[in-house]
Amino acid sequence: MPKILAAIDGSEFAMKALGEAVGIFGPEAEYVLLSVVPPRPPTGVTAGLTATDHAPGARTHGTSTGSNPYAPTADSVAAASEAIYEFYRSAQRQAATHAGVPVKHVIEEAKQRKRRIGRVICESAAEHDCEVIVIGSHGSSYTGEVLLGSVSQYVLHHAEVPVLVVNRS
Repeated sequence: MPKILAAIDGSEFAMKALGEAVGIFGPEAEYVLLSVVPPRPPTGVTAGLTATDHAPGARTHGTSTGSNPYAPTADSVAAASEAIYEFYRSAQRQAATHAGVPVKHVIEEAKQRKRRIGRVICESAAEHDCEVIVIGSHGSSYTGEVLLGSVSQYVLHHAEVPVLVVNRS
């Protein structure tokens, strides 16, 4: 039974791609759903950050106290990061329910400046011993990628296993 890695980004294209994979490989195949999230901010960036971190006596956003109600706090940055993870967990659950097959859920983080999303997909396919990668193409990037998005194009050119790209039509 084949092991299939399906890239899930919360889009209808990803759901369609997983559905196509189930139609081709059947419900008895093993499915790994992979979502790639943006990197979390380094801990030093948000450690001890408060809404009142500013130059002493500075006027910010029209206040005389110097407090900045719009400045991010460590808690707000952590909450935003957790919300991103929850979005992808929810997208994976929805995709699995829609496809009607048992799946393994994987969320990987793209490290800053080191790992593009496509690279993470290729690395994860190898790490999980997947035999095929299934990816939806948004076709949203026009420059150099008229038919395929940049992520799907990267995966096509760098994956060590066959790649099924499902486009929007």
